Amino acid sequence: MDVEKKFDASKFTKQWEKARRKISVGACAAEIQCEPIVSLDPRIVGTKTGPLTGMMCAKEQLAEDCPDGDEKSDVSDVENPDFLNDLPSSGDGGTLNWDRPIQETSGESVTLYDFKPGSGEHYGDPIADVYAVIARVNNAILAIADGSDWGPKAREAARSAVRGSMECLNRKLFDSQYPLKTTRDVMNAILQSFDSAHKCILQTEGATSSSLCVAVVCELVRPVRNKNWCVCVANLGDNACFVWSNRKRIVQEVTYSASGNGCLGHAIGDKPDKSNLRCGFLPVHENDIVFLVTDGIFENFDPVVLLDKAGAENRGNTEKGSGAAQQRAALVTEERETAKLAKITELFLNARSHKRVEHLSSGILVESLIEYAIDVTDQKRKFLERWWSDLDYINAEDRSSKEHEILKIADDFPGKVDHATAVAYEVGYLTDGQRHTGRKAFFSRANSLSNSH
Repeated sequence: MDVEKKFDASKFTKQWEKARRKISVGACAAEIQCEPIVSLDPRIVGTKTGPLTGMMCAKEQLAEDCPDGDEKSDVSDVENPDFLNDLPSSGDGGTLNWDRPIQETSGESVTLYDFKPGSGEHYGDPIADVYAVIARVNNAILAIADGSDWGPKAREAARSAVRGSMECLNRKLFDSQYPLKTTRDVMNAILQSFDSAHKCILQTEGATSSSLCVAVVCELVRPVRNKNWCVCVANLGDNACFVWSNRKRIVQEVTYSASGNGCLGHAIGDKPDKSNLRCGFLPVHENDIVFLVTDGIFENFDPVVLLDKAGAENRGNTEKGSGAAQQRAALVTEERETAKLAKITELFLNARSHKRVEHLSSGILVESLIEYAIDVTDQKRKFLERWWSDLDYINAEDRSSKEHEILKIADDFPGKVDHATAVAYEVGYLTDGQRHTGRKAFFSRANSLSNSH
């Protein structure tokens, strides 16, 4: 393997600015680049959801409810419309086993919050992020959700959002009577799955509201900019979709135009806040890795959150003020986004060198993101844990003011404590959990390099 050159952030900035112009973004499917797609193969090769049993713990499911404005069509058995309930039982009283791991998919959730003194639990428990990925022969669906606020109600909302969207998409994408033919068809199906996710939250007792990001990877009939595959994604709230190129060794954000606001569920009464829903389309190569993350991951690459020199000067900036001030804020935001992508790229390049592999796998990519988020918030977490223990010796009168003081001091430490989740899929054909012959040789070569060191 070639020795990795020293990371050149300025070169990356130019690459990313050029690459960003190739991303098709919009507020609806009609604004997304329309390209014909290869027929979607319904055969499932691998599945994964989490944390723990992930979306399979959702108290409600929309087995018959996938809003599309048309009467529900019959789907043949081979297309498996009830795929969630057809998965084998784990033997624990009916809970379904939704863990069919393959090397092309990966996902993980952790908490970055500090421990509660003497409890053995973290603040913010339980983790309110949920992810899921389904890999098929020539396509994949990825979903991630972040329940609003803390607690079981937030977690239930995230579970329901992912479950509702997955159940809807796995009917819409493989309906033989209404086959999808273009990327806009796929995007419309994704947007309909958001309606299903919203209804699923409302039908789940105690669920509040949640963000949601859903991506579909599929094959193109003809190459677009020499790329035979594509990712179609819709995002609402504080999540993000990225693509890592194993060829060019660069990260692109497909959801860069999203504002981070909005949610499904009980946002405005019983209605969702979809005012900032954004769609994206990007052609990708085989071997590229599509990955979704919650804000506990991607915000910890923000130079402002990290208290980098340039970022610290802009910490606390708002969009309020004069027109000139708003323009400066927009410029700062663009610079922050570029710096964030540069730091993610550097992380992956370092992981590639440390693991001594020709290309990153989805597992290495997710592991790198999670370990980074834990490490970058370590100082803040240890500071908070030390001071919370000391509060046990402070009387109730002084405790509240002391807590406020501690949290203010904690802002001077880098990183953001939150729940952190990532889910990833490596683009390409799959057969029975293995790549086709030409790709096996590639993996074998990469693995031999890894095992020789």
